[in-house]
Amino acid sequence: MSRGPGRWQRAILDTLAEHEAVAVTHPSHTHAEQNAIRRAAYKLEAAGKINLVAQRVDGRPRLVAYRPDSDVPDMREVTGLDGKTYRMPR
Repeated sequence: MSRGPGRWQRAILDTLAEHEAVAVTHPSHTHAEQNAIRRAAYKLEAAGKINLVAQRVDGRPRLVAYRPDSDVPDMREVTGLDGKTYRMPR
C-alpha cells in the first residue's frame, strides 16, 4: 500500500504550491533522475493533481507541470516516432 506521494511527486507539488507552473526536468538531472521525475509527473497527472504540457523553455523542449486550476495552453495531440501520443501547444 502506498504511503503517499514519493520524493519527486512531493517536490513537484511543493513547487506548484508556490508557482503556477514548473519545468519538471532540467539538464542538471541525471538520466535516471529525469526518468523518475517524468514517471512521478505522469502519475500525478493521472490522479488529476497536475496538468502536463510539452513546451519549449529557453529554446529547449521541456515537460512543464501546471496547477489543475491554471490556464493551460491549448493543446494538440501528436504521435512520436516511438508510437506514443504526446500533447503539444498549438
